[in-house]
Amino acid sequence: MRSARLAPRAGLLAVGAVIALLVVLPIFRLAYVVWTEGSASLDEVIGRPSLGDSIVNTVLLSVAVTVVAVPVGTLVALGLRRADVPGRRWWRFAMLLPVLVPQYVLGYSWTQAYARAGFTDTVLGVPWPSVHGPWGVWAVLVVNTVPLTYLLAAVGLATRAEPNLDRAARASGARPGSVLRNVTLPLLRPSIAAASVLSFVLTLESFAIPQVMGTPAGFTTVTTTIYRDLSLGSDPISFVEALALALLLVVLTVIVVVPADLWLGPRLRVTRVAAPEGAPIVTPPGATGRWIATGLGGYLLLGVVLPMVALVSAAITPAVGVSPTPSNWTLDNFRFVLNARNVEALGRSAVLAVTAAALLTVLGGAVAVLERQRSGRAMASLVTVTLVLPGSTLAVALLMTYGRWLGGTLTLILLAYLAKLWAFAHRPISGALDRLPAGELQAARASGANSLTAVRTVALRPLAPALLGAWLVCFVTALHEVTMSSLLYGPDGETLAVVVLNSGELGRIGATAALSVLLTLVMLVPAVLLWMLIRWLGSPRRLSDPRVRSLAHAR
Repeated sequence: MRSARLAPRAGLLAVGAVIALLVVLPIFRLAYVVWTEGSASLDEVIGRPSLGDSIVNTVLLSVAVTVVAVPVGTLVALGLRRADVPGRRWWRFAMLLPVLVPQYVLGYSWTQAYARAGFTDTVLGVPWPSVHGPWGVWAVLVVNTVPLTYLLAAVGLATRAEPNLDRAARASGARPGSVLRNVTLPLLRPSIAAASVLSFVLTLESFAIPQVMGTPAGFTTVTTTIYRDLSLGSDPISFVEALALALLLVVLTVIVVVPADLWLGPRLRVTRVAAPEGAPIVTPPGATGRWIATGLGGYLLLGVVLPMVALVSAAITPAVGVSPTPSNWTLDNFRFVLNARNVEALGRSAVLAVTAAALLTVLGGAVAVLERQRSGRAMASLVTVTLVLPGSTLAVALLMTYGRWLGGTLTLILLAYLAKLWAFAHRPISGALDRLPAGELQAARASGANSLTAVRTVALRPLAPALLGAWLVCFVTALHEVTMSSLLYGPDGETLAVVVLNSGELGRIGATAALSVLLTLVMLVPAVLLWMLIRWLGSPRRLSDPRVRSLAHAR
């Protein structure tokens, strides 16, 4: 009995120590350095006109992305709830494509598609000159953020919205618009609010897209200013400015996220075991479903497909402006980038991603279990805050704290991945635990099974899709992470995403396009295969298979 009481306490202390070392101590170290070593220069830093412009640009960009991405993502979730949408299951996967494409690649592909001498200019004579600058940055961030808001709204529909309430309202004579306004949206308010907070904060910390599309046009944000100060600035004032901006992002994030998490956390908890599909309302086939499919197709065509076609076109043509006809196709750019250095960078990226995903799945599961206790609830909130802390801030804080021993090593990049991506593993596992009937574990223990046997034979099987999904999300995110890697890598520690970023800054258009295509393929192939495996593990047909049930009884 005593060991049973000590085990949760020991786990709580161990996970708390990891959070303290990865996040709390580095942030305090960052604040201490700014206060002690930079206080004398803060007046000069604050007086820089570029500083105010970066802050204003960042806040306005975050607001502009949020007010568009959240309504669009919610409408997509509501539209795909209808049973009359052709290919609804395929559209649900296709909506995630902008997330599977690395942010840097997505931004660069837009410049190849819509800029002057780009794909649309060469083929159709229709360029979009504003693609470099704030409007282009805003458009790509919206495309990249809509899938995340769609996921939160879809989860809210599956776990909170009751289809029977919609049916009752319609049977009472309410019009569809009235049902949406008075029944569905009020139930979705916590999910919409969470999507708004996530959209605002993730835009606040975005780096790759503003760096690729905004910096060439003189549009700066806080994250691109930090990168410039740390990578290119050699004077002490630039260093102090980078630290002060990193600390400012922490303050803004905490102000937005902590109250939202305290208010939304209890309201987002699942209080009933719901069908994953949310028991969709059956609607007769009609024009509405076809219009929804057409709108989604247009969004994906302009936002992802056409830019990726332009990226491939730039990779297989010898120079900018050359017509992408078969007679001009060449593989020289791919031969140029497939060298020993880039292959080593790919290997480093793969090792980091696999290691981080494995460790994060264990850590996420630990927090998901510990938060069921009163003493562990604050830990889940702290893990959520680490997700939305800007990557540039975490990188600077970790460099200040552990750079003396780990500077320029892959270990420091791995620690940054663990600190940043913890919530990506925690949230899916926690949601799966909410749906796990507690009576099954109690029955296993009452039948004589010990704790490990009960967990292995009863809990892990239904949790397998969530565990694999958490691993996949962490793997994909770590594989294309560029913000922290670009600030922490050493002379022989480049990741593939950093190689792509550096190639783009050197103006190697064909080589950068080829590297971007390779990085995207490295992302998409395992993601699609693992997604199919997750679908198979969670399919009702598999779970109802007599062979699976007999195997479970045999164990």
